[in-house]
Amino acid sequence: MANRILVVGWDGADWDILDPLLAAGELPNLAALVERGRRGVSRSCTPSHSWAAWPTFLTGRDPAGHGVFDILEHQPGASRRMPVSSKSILAPTWPERVSAAGKRVVIANIPLTYPPPEVNGVAIAGGVIPGGAAFSHPAGIGPGLGWPINGGSWTTFRGRPVELVEDVERTTAARAEAMRRLLDSEQWDAACLVFVSPDRIQHCLLEYVHPGHPRHAEAAASPVAARVVDVYRMLDRELGTLVERTDEADTVVLMSDHGHQPCTRALNMNRVLEHLGHLRLGRGSGLVGLLAWGRLRSIARVAYDRLGLHGRIAVPTQPVDWTGTVAYTSVVSTGEGVSIALRGREPEGRVAPEDYDRVRDEVAASLLEFADPETGARPIRAVRRKEEVLDGPYLDRAPDLLLEAAPLYSLTHARRMVEEADWLSGDHRPEGIYVAAGPGAAAADGSEISLADFAGMIESAAGLEGEAADRVAEAAPDVFSEDEEREVEERLRGLGYLE
Repeated sequence: MANRILVVGWDGADWDILDPLLAAGELPNLAALVERGRRGVSRSCTPSHSWAAWPTFLTGRDPAGHGVFDILEHQPGASRRMPVSSKSILAPTWPERVSAAGKRVVIANIPLTYPPPEVNGVAIAGGVIPGGAAFSHPAGIGPGLGWPINGGSWTTFRGRPVELVEDVERTTAARAEAMRRLLDSEQWDAACLVFVSPDRIQHCLLEYVHPGHPRHAEAAASPVAARVVDVYRMLDRELGTLVERTDEADTVVLMSDHGHQPCTRALNMNRVLEHLGHLRLGRGSGLVGLLAWGRLRSIARVAYDRLGLHGRIAVPTQPVDWTGTVAYTSVVSTGEGVSIALRGREPEGRVAPEDYDRVRDEVAASLLEFADPETGARPIRAVRRKEEVLDGPYLDRAPDLLLEAAPLYSLTHARRMVEEADWLSGDHRPEGIYVAAGPGAAAADGSEISLADFAGMIESAAGLEGEAADRVAEAAPDVFSEDEEREVEERLRGLGYLE
């Protein structure tokens, strides 16, 4: 008889941050879980940002297997890109499969689960959710639990670290309390709660907790550091209260979708491509750049929050002159993807199919050779062709080139081509974490595993066998109204995913 499995996600958690806290005795519940289980590295997918990574966790497929590469939907032949949703995931998920097998599922706050799936049990959507929308299944259970949607808009709190910590703590406490009530009141075979708190604070406060950050020694001595560590103490306490609701026959997994590395410099990938002669920006791009990142944008986001303007005012995006463009940034959220403006694939593409391989190789070589004008360092550590790292039925939707940032660089969050990072101090890296304990954790032997492995681990612990068939690719249905679309896009900007 299969036993239960509880999965707790810490979005963006990284051993380089957690190990010093474990050594200092700050995380006793995590230490206890490690003591009775196994720990290791969970390697994220490519690209490694949350909107591609969590679908990989849900499906056991890389992005070419589930179809989500960015926070904006890529539909072949379409120039307008809409925000992604749970309907954008084109492969079966483990909550669906566990439900179909007659098992009970409780999932909460897994990013990109809005609209909530109709599982056999309870689903509370995670990610960016329009205000007033039904965000849980059954519809009344989320509001009845007082579940807070959204929150943690780290770019809104520019220069106000303690206020960000307080916002994150309020949201974390409310969601943990709601999950405890669900675990106590619902029958469940597989349960999962994701805390996004680590990701939110690490993007802008990493220097306070990461020993590898160049400003760590000074930052760690400041009073703010203790408040940042408080977030990890809270996460550890809440982990303990959730693990208490399991027994020795249950499997418990703690994991992250990716890790974090320090940043001191940031890029604007479209500006880089422009500098290299691959892209031509359109009229008004300079003004949009001023509004896209920095203090002006932070002020605008505060106004949006206080005045309730989300969804009511369109936010400009950087225009591209396609007549002079052969390559463009196709993963706009993190800069991890570049695509060729291919004729017949992109509506305004100008690169002939017979020139595709040559142009792609030229763009890849120039990106690797690109040097920071101020430091002489090369900000892009690796450029890989999509077929080298991805495999699946939706490979045609993938960026043609996948990029990995060099240490201390981010591929996004800049107005100019390259500049000093200000409020940004950390960004994603592929190496995440996991700890697994219990009878269903035999495959977690302490070595490095793939983020895609968790779906199979969960299904196996729930007693499922076999593999799911692919879904038939189709256009994602209209999930958001026009106002909701703008609201979601603005909230994504607040999380740093859109400039």
